[in-house]
Amino acid sequence: MKNAMRSFGSRKAGPGVVAALDIGTSKTTCLIARLDAQGQMRVLGRATQASQGLRNAAIIDIAAAGHSVGAVVQAAESDAKQKVDAVIANLSAGQIVSERVQASVSLSDQAIGTADVSDALAIARSRGPQDGRALLHFVPLGYSVDGAKGIRDPRGLFGGQLDLETLLITSPDGVLRTLRTAVGRAHLEVEDVVVSGYAAGLSVLHRDERDLGVTVIDIGAGSTSIAVFSEGEPVFCDSIPLGGAHITSDIARGLSTAVPYAERLKTLQGSCLPSTDDDRDMIELVPIGDVEEGDSMQAPRALLVRIIRARMEEIFEMVRRSTAATDAGRLAGGAVVLTGGASQLHGVAELANQVLDKRARIGRPGGVAGLSDMTDSPEFATAVGMLLYAQRRYSGGPGSAVLNLGKTPGMFGRLGAFLKMNR
Repeated sequence: MKNAMRSFGSRKAGPGVVAALDIGTSKTTCLIARLDAQGQMRVLGRATQASQGLRNAAIIDIAAAGHSVGAVVQAAESDAKQKVDAVIANLSAGQIVSERVQASVSLSDQAIGTADVSDALAIARSRGPQDGRALLHFVPLGYSVDGAKGIRDPRGLFGGQLDLETLLITSPDGVLRTLRTAVGRAHLEVEDVVVSGYAAGLSVLHRDERDLGVTVIDIGAGSTSIAVFSEGEPVFCDSIPLGGAHITSDIARGLSTAVPYAERLKTLQGSCLPSTDDDRDMIELVPIGDVEEGDSMQAPRALLVRIIRARMEEIFEMVRRSTAATDAGRLAGGAVVLTGGASQLHGVAELANQVLDKRARIGRPGGVAGLSDMTDSPEFATAVGMLLYAQRRYSGGPGSAVLNLGKTPGMFGRLGAFLKMNR
C-alpha cells in the first residue's frame, strides 16, 4: 500500500518544530507547531482525516493505520509549509496502568544537592516497569525530608532522609511496538508517546484545578481516557473501552437504522437528559436494507434519549469505579472536566454531575497560540495537550525529570538546544 503519496526528499524538521499525532478510532489529527525563543507554542499547520485500521482505540491493521497517518501528516505539512520527520503520538487504550512508587535516600551532613535528587529519581525508576510492559511516563510528584511533605525542590535543605513519590504509567510493550510500527509505515519516527488523558488534562485544565484536584474524562470514539490531577501533576491514569462510537452503535441497533444515520441522529438530535416534549417529538429514521424511495420510519425522541443516556451512565459509572479502586478518588476533589468528541452531547455535564456527584464542566483546549475555530473544540484536546506536554518536557518544567535519566536524544534534545541558542 502506498503511503499516501508522501514525499521523502528533504524532510528534516526546522528548529523548534513539534508534530503532535492524535490517532483515534474515528479520526486522526496532526498539529504541527513551532516553539519560539520565549517558550510559546504556535500552531503552524493542522489536518484531520478519517482513521483506518483502528477499533476501540487499538490498532488492528498496521498497513491501514500507517496509510491514514501518512495522509494526515502530509496534509498538515502542506498546511504548515514545514516538513517533519518525527511525531509525538498518543495512546488511548492498551491496558494502561499507573502506579505510585516511593524511593528513599540517606543523606549526609551537607545540604541536599542535585546528586541526591538524581539518586532518588534513579531508585524510583529502577522499580518499574515489569517484564512485558513499557514505561510511558515517569512523573515526580513530590519530595519529603525527614517526614516534612509538600516539597517541590529539596535542594539546599538539610536532613537525614530524602523521600520521593513518583507516578509510573505503563502499557504492554506490544501495544507500543505496534504503534511505532504503524507510524513507521509513513516513514516517521515516534519521538515520544503520551497517554491521552494526561495530554488532554494539560490543555483543558486551569492551574487551580490541577492543584486542588480534578478528574479529566476524555470521551473519544472508541475509548474513554481518565486522568486525575492533584497538586499540579497527574496522580492516576486509566482508560475504559467505551466511547462515542458505542453510543452510535447502540442507536443503530435500538432504532434499526444505518450507522451513518445513527451518528447523525446522535449529533443533531441526541441528548443525555430527557425533556417533557420527548414523547411527542418524532424523529425520522432511515431503515436498514433495501427500501422503496420515500419509505421512512418514525420513533419518539424519548427512545433516542434513553439509549444515549443508558450508555453514558455506564461510562460514568465505570469511571467512578476506576478512580474508587485507588485513593485517586480522594485526591480528585469535587471537580470533573469532560472533553473529547462525545463530551459535546447535550446534557453530558449535567449527567456526569448526577452520576459522579461532582461539579462537571466541558473543557476546551488552550495554552497554544494559533488555534483555529476548528481546533479549539473539545475533540482536539489531546492533540493540543501533546504540544503542551512537549513544551513542559524540554523547558525543564514539572514532569521533565525523566529527561535526565538517559532518554534518547531526539526531538526534545533538538528543541532544548534551540531554546538555549535563542535565549
